[in-house]
Amino acid sequence: MCQKGKYNLCENMIWLWGAYAEYIKVPARMVLVNMQEIPNHVSYEEAALTEPLACILHGVEEAQVKLGDTVAIIGAGPIGMLHLLTVKAVGAEKTIVIDLVDERLDFAEKLGADETVNAGKVDVVETVKRLTGGYGANVVIEAIGLPTTWEQAFKLVQKGGTVLEFGGCPPGTEIKLNAELLHYGEVTVLGTFHTTPLHFKKALNLIASRRIDVRPLITRKMRLDAIKEAFEILSTSKSEIKIALIP
Repeated sequence: MCQKGKYNLCENMIWLWGAYAEYIKVPARMVLVNMQEIPNHVSYEEAALTEPLACILHGVEEAQVKLGDTVAIIGAGPIGMLHLLTVKAVGAEKTIVIDLVDERLDFAEKLGADETVNAGKVDVVETVKRLTGGYGANVVIEAIGLPTTWEQAFKLVQKGGTVLEFGGCPPGTEIKLNAELLHYGEVTVLGTFHTTPLHFKKALNLIASRRIDVRPLITRKMRLDAIKEAFEILSTSKSEIKIALIP
């Protein structure tokens, strides 16, 4: 896979653990292939979002989101929000964000979502079909990682469209699909994992140029020694998106 350029699927991939440590030792191979210099005007907090954005760029490219597309995003957490910013940057004409929390949907609107849908208040399938003239979205992105929303994604896509199952489900998870919809609707199904050095470089360039402005996603900054409190805030708050931990 490495020889084909699919570095995210390499059998001997190197992982670097220790994200919450003050210092980490980076393997030489990783420095050589995937280390990027942070521009002076880019904060460490912004640069920290390079990795998730790189994963999203990889997924959006695989899904071939293009100018004029209608894209539905299931999930308004930090990954859903980064998907929103990314598909808008590549030319999506209409974006629909789906979630259960009004505060997060309000935040999505501030980031530029054209439509938001509270899945706890309305019929999601019926609403998305109505917002798309009865057809469904060109591309549906699942950004949560639940079997129920994985299955729901297929009900929101139009014929000839693409479903990107980005959110990772726990090992052993199984889902049910409507084979008729998949076959006769010519629906493309994608799963994408991780990223590549090329996407990592692209992501940092997009952040540095502000073509994708990640600063609004950093809703709070806290010291590294307050990490326990930070996780407690994230688990209870409806409005926090990303908390930056400062060593």
